[in-house]
Amino acid sequence: MKKTIYLLLILGFAATNVQAQNITVPKTQRGVVTKLAATWCPFCGAEAWDAYKKMVDDLSTKSLVMVAHRSTSSRLYSATAEKILNAYEPVFYQPYFFFNTKVIGEGDAKTSTEMQKQVDNFAVAATPTAQTGLVVNYNTTKRELEVSAKTEFFKTATGEFYTGIYLIEKSVIAQQSNRGSMANHLNVLRSHFGTSEFGFEVGNGTMSSGFFKVTTTKYTLPATILPENVIIASIIWQKNGNAYTMVNSNWTDQVKSVTVGVRENQELKAGFNVAPNVISSQAVLNFNLPKAGKQVLVQAYNVQGQVVATIFRGSLPAGKHQFQLNRQQLNSKGLYFVRLQVDGQFATRQAVVQ
Repeated sequence: MKKTIYLLLILGFAATNVQAQNITVPKTQRGVVTKLAATWCPFCGAEAWDAYKKMVDDLSTKSLVMVAHRSTSSRLYSATAEKILNAYEPVFYQPYFFFNTKVIGEGDAKTSTEMQKQVDNFAVAATPTAQTGLVVNYNTTKRELEVSAKTEFFKTATGEFYTGIYLIEKSVIAQQSNRGSMANHLNVLRSHFGTSEFGFEVGNGTMSSGFFKVTTTKYTLPATILPENVIIASIIWQKNGNAYTMVNSNWTDQVKSVTVGVRENQELKAGFNVAPNVISSQAVLNFNLPKAGKQVLVQAYNVQGQVVATIFRGSLPAGKHQFQLNRQQLNSKGLYFVRLQVDGQFATRQAVVQ
């Protein structure tokens, strides 16, 4: 009996170790760009709006870029945003831009220049203290995201360290003062995984180079958020008393769907596109199947995850195919997702009705 228990313990440890080894931890140094905003704030929709969009376009390969709404009267309010902003330098109104937890400015040209400098300097810093690798699966039946996060230390560090996992929505159509009711909000911080906004403990004391910890955590997506429209981000925090300092960040939008235990490829290789993707009367859907599809489904979803139009259902031969999506098939103005599914693989594109 003892031998059996011992063998099970060894096998359990081996399985955990294999899982850990399968998660790649990049040796990168990445900061966090945060815009503090509110949908009712007119200045947030003016110069600061354009500055933030440019940061998303220019800085997203070097830094995590997100907008946080802590005002409870903002339509994009997030309790997670309200909590973690307590770790930032204090400000009393919005908009404000931060790099890591330091105030950079309110969104003028000087803010953009300084932010670029901060991001570049942080990214080329010496060997990072630690970084987190992420693997994300999505259970289509339960609408559940499962994140496996491996935080590894690259040099000796002493202190109390936590890794927070965050849900960020890539695109949200909502009202914004000075931008109207159909403003496209980018990289909106929505929530966190687990019980604490600052995550789970990954080290307390002295961690030597090569030390790592793997944690798996789950989050059930609300009906208003689609898995194709999310970024999963990690932030490593160092805790000092009641204060938290950012150490490093990482992120991914590579979400692998799992249905009845079978993994699907996230992106179907079929050259799928929707043109134009801003629809006034109609759009044309084009794709090229490398082989015949037995089960082909083309549908449009709204931001609540509801199917609003089924464009095609059936089988198709290999080759080029084209379908039309008419404005009348969509309920109202706003953001939509057009999904092509072929024999368990899928590709998704965005479209906006104005």
